[in-house]
Amino acid sequence: MQLYKYLPLPSDRLGTLWALLSIKDACIIEYGPAGTTHYAIEGFGQLNSELRAKLFTTHMDETNIVMGDTEDLEETIKEVDEVYNPSVIFVLASTISSIIGVDIENICESVQPNGGLRGDYTLGIKEVLTSLAKYVVKKPETKLPKTYNVIGSNIDSFNFASDLKEIEKIIMECFGYRLNAVFTAKSSIKEIEEAAKAEFNLVLRGEGTECAEILKEKFQMEYYLGAPYGFKGTITWIKGMEKTFNLNSHEIFLIRQREESGKLLMRIKRATFTFKKLKGILSGNYDFVFDIIPFITEELSIDISKMIVNHGTKKASFRNISEELAEKIVYNPSEEEKETLLKELDPQITLGDGILIEMANKVPMKIQISNPNLHQIQIFENTPFMGFNGQYI
Repeated sequence: MQLYKYLPLPSDRLGTLWALLSIKDACIIEYGPAGTTHYAIEGFGQLNSELRAKLFTTHMDETNIVMGDTEDLEETIKEVDEVYNPSVIFVLASTISSIIGVDIENICESVQPNGGLRGDYTLGIKEVLTSLAKYVVKKPETKLPKTYNVIGSNIDSFNFASDLKEIEKIIMECFGYRLNAVFTAKSSIKEIEEAAKAEFNLVLRGEGTECAEILKEKFQMEYYLGAPYGFKGTITWIKGMEKTFNLNSHEIFLIRQREESGKLLMRIKRATFTFKKLKGILSGNYDFVFDIIPFITEELSIDISKMIVNHGTKKASFRNISEELAEKIVYNPSEEEKETLLKELDPQITLGDGILIEMANKVPMKIQISNPNLHQIQIFENTPFMGFNGQYI
């Protein structure tokens, strides 16, 4: 058993809650002790987001555990439905109710069981995105021309608000398309219900792939998977959309961005000219570190010694990873292992989560680019990591 000075790896239950709590008008019932729900809210407070959903707990005592009495849950579902009349109610099992084997599916057939100890938070996020596509998105009566959805903008991403705003700007400037719905940050149940009105989907992370596949099968919606980091990465992302959706981008806009990017990179090189090549450590979730590393290494000329993935090993991925990158990955290291890495590698820069930044107190340059936070919530909408303006990282 590991000892933690900071925070343990979040479970799939927390990932499920994080993905749902940012949806306006979502009603969530957790079957379990009030203390576990309170802990989840405390964890939510470490992320760059605001609570938009309504979260309820049934509470749970010895009678529920020993006798398997689920009457409290059934009554809570009825009460929430009567008082709020939501279009959908999400019912989750807490850790304790999962361990004792409460059959949530039998109690509420419309929602898949969530929240055991089956994996880390990325599994919970994946299951929420998939369930929304299966059960919440409705068949559209009409289509909304020149609209799209974003799948995989979730509050576990440190800079989701700014990145989403940057994506909106790029898509409008390049193609004249506007955003319809987001799965799930800063969204609402109504917007997700009407997601199939859009023409196509942009998937920012692997956890959203199954959601996009379901929407493609049910509503013939094509999707593009990837995230734009750096000038080259953003251009590749735009060209990929052109090919996938048969679109033509605004060439004058791209020329203007190329000129601005060239000026910016010159300023960065002047600011770091005293270093032959910065040596650094990068941390974040799986897709984030692999999407952003070409920008960091090729455009910013930072030599990343190790890439810390803040969750478990990805057993299946859409990526073809080179042997060189594979050797740099460290999956979910303990706090002691992180301290050892910092000592042995002696980096000049760390780009990572709040815990790594605090541990790296002797490192000259530190930039927080991933969750969790430790001391304060920082919600910004004009400091993206993605897109052309993301080069100001």
